Amino acid sequence: MAQTSALAKISDPPIDPVQLFKHLIETAGQGKPFIEMNLATIDEEFGVLNRTVVYRGLSSDNHVFYITHRYTRNCKNLQANPKACLTFYLPLVKNVDGMDKETLDSWQVRLIGATAVELPESEMDALWAKEDLPAKIRGHVFPCGEPVDYEQQKAKHDGFLNEHLSTGRAIERPATYTGWKFQPQLWDFLKVGQGQIADRVQYRLQSNGKWQSMHVAT
Repeated sequence: MAQTSALAKISDPPIDPVQLFKHLIETAGQGKPFIEMNLATIDEEFGVLNRTVVYRGLSSDNHVFYITHRYTRNCKNLQANPKACLTFYLPLVKNVDGMDKETLDSWQVRLIGATAVELPESEMDALWAKEDLPAKIRGHVFPCGEPVDYEQQKAKHDGFLNEHLSTGRAIERPATYTGWKFQPQLWDFLKVGQGQIADRVQYRLQSNGKWQSMHVAT
């Protein structure tokens, strides 16, 4: 079979990058319990550290945010140096014959040169109320990054769970629970399909606070 090549195209990108991002998240997230994003921070020990975390949504001012605890390394990294980058990999698929799935396009979305800003304390109770039970227990029981004995940790978890179930009391939000939003200097959208060369559209933040969009070579 002869090989072919084509150039992908991001057609009619909107003026606001968040509008395009919302569309991709809604399309890629259909049928999924959550969307992952990769977060890279500057680390005093290792230089740069990245990890995959759960995308929590957009803040009231349309910035990507996520939830963490103040004792985690990623939080300590952001406190020491708020510069960060985020990456989303978003394959868009369709059902074939009601069973198999076929990938239509793959998108990579990056937030480049982002500044992390901690969410205000006044917003945390509402976010805590949306957490599932495992996340709430983790916030109280698990010392992130510290060596542990598995059986001891399991005993702590089971004891906490049993007390919660037997008393019916709500699990209080720990003081460590916090969130960060990310204010990027540049949104980078890359689209590619099978047998294609990727197309990219970048939105660059201007001094007047508006976004300038352009196609850029991959």
